[in-house]
Amino acid sequence: MATDSKRKLSSYRGGTFLLLALLIIALIFGFIVHHFVVVKHNSLSTHTDEGTFIIIICVALLATIISLVLSVRLNRNIRNLTQIAEAMENGADIESMPEFARDELGDISRKIIDLYRRLRQASSEVEREHDNAMHEQQEKLRIKRQLTNNINHELKTPVAAIQGYLETIITNPDMSEQERSSFISKCYTHSQRLTQLLTDVSTITRMEDGSNRIECQNVDLRAIIEEIRDDIALLPDERRMRVNLTLPEPMIVKGNTSLLMSIFKNLTDNAIAYSGGRDIYIKATDGPEGMYTITVSDNGIGIDDEHICHIFERFYRIDAGRSRKLGGTGLGLSIVKNAVLFHGGTIEVYNRKVGGLEFKFTLPKVNA
Repeated sequence: MATDSKRKLSSYRGGTFLLLALLIIALIFGFIVHHFVVVKHNSLSTHTDEGTFIIIICVALLATIISLVLSVRLNRNIRNLTQIAEAMENGADIESMPEFARDELGDISRKIIDLYRRLRQASSEVEREHDNAMHEQQEKLRIKRQLTNNINHELKTPVAAIQGYLETIITNPDMSEQERSSFISKCYTHSQRLTQLLTDVSTITRMEDGSNRIECQNVDLRAIIEEIRDDIALLPDERRMRVNLTLPEPMIVKGNTSLLMSIFKNLTDNAIAYSGGRDIYIKATDGPEGMYTITVSDNGIGIDDEHICHIFERFYRIDAGRSRKLGGTGLGLSIVKNAVLFHGGTIEVYNRKVGGLEFKFTLPKVNA
């Protein structure tokens, strides 16, 4: 309370000084008029008149000095405020505020400056959010254009192959049944690759269109993984790998069944196609903050470190020719990453010290 009183007193000090100066000037003017109009024609002694005149002159000088000091002080405040106003008009930052006197004008000036700073800060935040939104939108457009270009490129190979095989069959009616069956089989293989490519593109489009269009529910992740394991066990010997599971019971997560299936299907397909190993290991443990920590690894040859940072990029292939020959679309691992991120998890990949590649990611668990 005492501090507020002092602030209020000092705040009005300048106004009090100005009022006193005006009163003194008025008194001086009255004395001068009285001296030259009344006293001059009075019967008082000359010495008294001269003494009174000297006193009036001294008081006038004192009042003039006080008025001058107050005027300089007022002009300084006005000059500083004008400088601040020009800076505000130009939209400049006000890093160092000029020193204003502790009077009414000074208080108003400081409040104006504080208000300007708050408004500028709010404007900067809005502008920053707008720039981020524009950058995000431009990045999405760039990615979509890149995806479209890549899809066009990827479609050319199987479409051209199918067209070539069919033209050969049509232009050679005397072709043997064995050759015709071989060409038809190759057309079917390329059509399967087209179907898989369109399926992968559809999956990515669903995730990019927004989470509100994808239905989520409680999913038994253990059942999904066991289903994939059983499917791998039915593969031909040259492609079959042993799937070793270390999973909690139960293992319920909140998510989309199709996307969760695509995570493990793409990771196991990747290991089968490219690892060169004979075993796949899928392990899940309770992680921090209500998440499962899951690893999918193999005992194959791994990949060179230079490819690690690019492995989740769309249509990125370590060996493009081999990937297309094996039916890969180049979108599988990109789908894995986006599906994990969609469910609020994180994912990383690295070469195992004992050989092979390991994917480590998190998914939100549902407590039973």
